Amino acid sequence: MPGILCQTNPAGHNPELMTDLQPTSIEPSTTVTPPEAEVPFDHAAHSWEQDESPATLFLRALSTLLAGGFLVWAQHRAPINPGMEWNRWIWLSVTANFLLPLGMVWMFFGQGLSHLDWLPHQKYNAWSYGWNFREWRRHLKIALILFAVMLPVLWFASRNPETRAYYQSYFPALDGPLALPLLLLSLVIYMFCWEWFHRGFLLFGIAQGVGPIVAIILQAVVFGAAHYGKPGLEFYSAFAGGLILGGVCWREKSFVPAFLTHAFIHIAWAILVLF
Repeated sequence: MPGILCQTNPAGHNPELMTDLQPTSIEPSTTVTPPEAEVPFDHAAHSWEQDESPATLFLRALSTLLAGGFLVWAQHRAPINPGMEWNRWIWLSVTANFLLPLGMVWMFFGQGLSHLDWLPHQKYNAWSYGWNFREWRRHLKIALILFAVMLPVLWFASRNPETRAYYQSYFPALDGPLALPLLLLSLVIYMFCWEWFHRGFLLFGIAQGVGPIVAIILQAVVFGAAHYGKPGLEFYSAFAGGLILGGVCWREKSFVPAFLTHAFIHIAWAILVLF
C-alpha cells in the first residue's frame, strides 16, 4: 500500500531464521589424553643389593677382613690383664667382637641381620651373617657331638703343668660362692660375641666377595692368629678348629653350632684347669 513501509525482508526470509542459518565456526576437535598414572616404586621388589657388582662385593669382603684383623690386633694389644681385670676383658670382647662389627653391618654395609629370601645370590646366603637360630635343636646336637670329641683332648691338655699355670693366672680368682657361676656366665657371653665375630661377621661377610672356600680359610687364619700367645698346642690347633667350625657353620648357615660348641668347651676347660 502507498505510504506504508514494507517491513518484509527483500529476500523474503525471516531475520531470526537467517540468524540460525549463519555459518558457525567449528573448532577442530582435540582429544585430551589423561596423564598416565604413576606406578609407585615397589621397594619390596627391588633393593640396592640387586644393583651390586662383583667389585662391590669384593670390596665389602676386603673391608670385612681388614676390620676383623684390626679388631683382633687391638684386643691383643689392649693393656688389660684378664686375671686381674676380668670384667674389663669381657666388655672389651663385647665391644670389639660384637658391637663394632654389628655397627659396620648396619651402618656401613646397609645390611640387616635377618635372612631375606628375596635377595639374589642365595647360593651363598651370606646376607644373614649367620644370624639363624631357627634350627637350634639340630645345632645343639652338632655342638654336643663336637664337644664329646674334644673332651678327651681337653682333659689331656689340662693336665699339662704349663697350661694349667697359664690359665690359672688367666682366669679370675674364685673368691666367693658366686664366683664360679659368674665366671661361667661371662664365658658364655664371651663365646657368643667371639663366635659371631669369627663364624658370623668374618665368615659370611668375606664369602660375599670371594666365595665360601676362601672365606672359611681366611676366617680360620684370623681365628688362629687371635690365639697368639696362648700355649703352643692351643695356638696351632686353633687353625684346624677354625676350619672345622667354619665349615660346619657355613653348611648350617648359622654361627650357633660354633657358639654352643665353644661355650661347652670353655665351661669344661675352666673347670678342668681351676680344680
